Amino acid sequence: MPLFHLSAGDFKIMSHSVVNRMNENVMRFTLQSLAFGLCIGALASIALAQDTPRLRYGTTNSIMNLPVWVAQDARLFSKHGLNNVEIIFIQSGTLITMGVISGELNFSGAGAASVVAARLKGGDVALLACPVDADAVYLIARPGIKSAAELKGKTAAVTRLGSTTHFYLRSALRYAGLDPKDVKVLQLGLDFSGALEAGQIDAAALPFNLALPYLQKGWPVLLDLTKTDFVYPASCVVSSRVFVKESPRVVDRFLRAYVEAVNLIKKDRSFTEKVFNKWLRQPDPEIAKRTVQVYAELFKRVPTVTDGGIKAVLEELAESSPVPKEMMNRPDYFRDPAPLERLVKEGFIERFYR
Repeated sequence: MPLFHLSAGDFKIMSHSVVNRMNENVMRFTLQSLAFGLCIGALASIALAQDTPRLRYGTTNSIMNLPVWVAQDARLFSKHGLNNVEIIFIQSGTLITMGVISGELNFSGAGAASVVAARLKGGDVALLACPVDADAVYLIARPGIKSAAELKGKTAAVTRLGSTTHFYLRSALRYAGLDPKDVKVLQLGLDFSGALEAGQIDAAALPFNLALPYLQKGWPVLLDLTKTDFVYPASCVVSSRVFVKESPRVVDRFLRAYVEAVNLIKKDRSFTEKVFNKWLRQPDPEIAKRTVQVYAELFKRVPTVTDGGIKAVLEELAESSPVPKEMMNRPDYFRDPAPLERLVKEGFIERFYR
C-alpha cells in the first residue's frame, strides 16, 4: 500500500501551488536581473560620461570647418561616443590657436600658419588632420582696377593679422608679382569680405564661398590661386600634444566622426547644403549649392597633414621673421600623424568608399 495517496483533486491543487511558486520565482529572478541590468547600464553611462567630458572646438567661419559642422548636425560625434561637443566661433585662427595652447579649447579648426608660428615659439600645439592641401582662393578687386600692379599703395583686408585670410592675401599678392608690403592691410574681423563691396578696401583674397557673389557680378579677378602651385593646409584639426597623450580615446573618437563627416559631405550634398546655410547663415541657396559642390571635391578622404603643406607655411613665415633652418625638414615637430594613421591602418576610412 502506498505511503501517500493523492486524489485527482489533490494533484490539481498541488500542481497549482507548484506553478504559482515557479511563477513567483521567475518574476523575482526577472526583477532582480532587470535591476542588475539597470545598475550596470547606469554605471556604464557614468563611466562613458567621465570618459567623454565636454569638449570645446574652436572654429572660424571658414568653409574648411564644414566637416565639424556636419559631424555635429548629423550626430556623428554622439555616434562615436562624444556626447557633449561644443562648437565655439572665434574670429581668427591666431586666437583659436592661443585657446588650444591655454587649454581653453580641446580642439580647433585653425590654419596651419598660426599653428606653425605658435609651435616655433614653443607652444604646445599639433596639427592632427587637414581637410585640403589648397583652398580655392581668388584675389578680387573693386571695379576699375584692372591689374595687380594698380594695388600698390591701396588697401586690402583680412580677419586678423596672422590668420588664414592674411596668409591667403600675402600669397596672392606674391603670386601676382607684388610685395605684400606694397598694400595696406586692415583687420576687419568676420565682415572683411563685405568691406570690398562697401568701398572700405580695394581688394581682398577670398575663398570660393565669399568670392562667389563678386564672381557672379563680374568684379575683376586679379588672380585665381587654383591655377597656381599654391599650397596651404587651411582650418586643420588641431589639439595640444598633452591632450592627445592624455586622452587618446577621445582623439580617436573625434577623428572617426570627422572623417565620416567628410564622407557624408561627398555623398549627401542636400544635407550638407542645409548645414552650410545654418552655420554660415547663407540666405542664397545657389551660393550654398555651388560652394558645397566645390568643397565636396576638394576635401580629402584621408585628411593627412602633408610635408609640402608644412614646408609652404614655413617658407611663407620666413619671409617676415627668421625660421631656424633645421625646422624646415622637421614636419613631425608641427604635427602628430599617429591618431589618423591608426584609423587608416584599421581600414576605418577605406570602408566608406568601397
